[in-house]
Amino acid sequence: MNALVVPEDLTEEDAHRRVRVLLALASCMAEKGYRATTISDIARAGRVSKTVVYAHFRDKEHCLLELYTRASDKMLATVHAAQQQAAVGGLTWRERLRTSVRAYLEVLAANPEVAWAALVEVQAAGRPALALRRQVIGRYVELICGVAADLAERHPDEVRPVDRALVLAAVGGLNELMLARVERGEVTSLTDDTEVATEVLVSLVAHHA
Repeated sequence: MNALVVPEDLTEEDAHRRVRVLLALASCMAEKGYRATTISDIARAGRVSKTVVYAHFRDKEHCLLELYTRASDKMLATVHAAQQQAAVGGLTWRERLRTSVRAYLEVLAANPEVAWAALVEVQAAGRPALALRRQVIGRYVELICGVAADLAERHPDEVRPVDRALVLAAVGGLNELMLARVERGEVTSLTDDTEVATEVLVSLVAHHA
């Protein structure tokens, strides 16, 4: 499964090179961390020259920001597609939530180095990366709020729309759940957390007696 959204505003050759550089950064960070990784390391891992790296990215930070953005775009697009498919398939609202959670975790589990970059290294890359991370988390929150609103409309006796602050708290907790597994070197087992993560969302949106 491709870990990144492929750039559309470049020639095919340039797009291929750009993705190679991004994945090379992810590989280097998984091995030695963001701070210790150099442009030379990225060029070597991507089998390109430093000139090629600089032709696409101003510096290492620029490269990381794009890696995180494109990886997040891919994950969000995958979750959105899974949600639409589940809705069309007539699944129960609980299964719709589970399908979305599973799709998200599968993307991460299939791309360990990108998962490491998105969950761990982005936090070590300074204020622009942290600001971008906050934006991305906001996009996940909006997605979940939208799903909850749709489910509440379809199943008003069982599902409630939820406040954004509650969703943000839940997303933060789920992020820590995934981060702990990734830090233990268990990224390929992330889907083992599907049921726990689903239960968190079910508890969040379900009407309580």
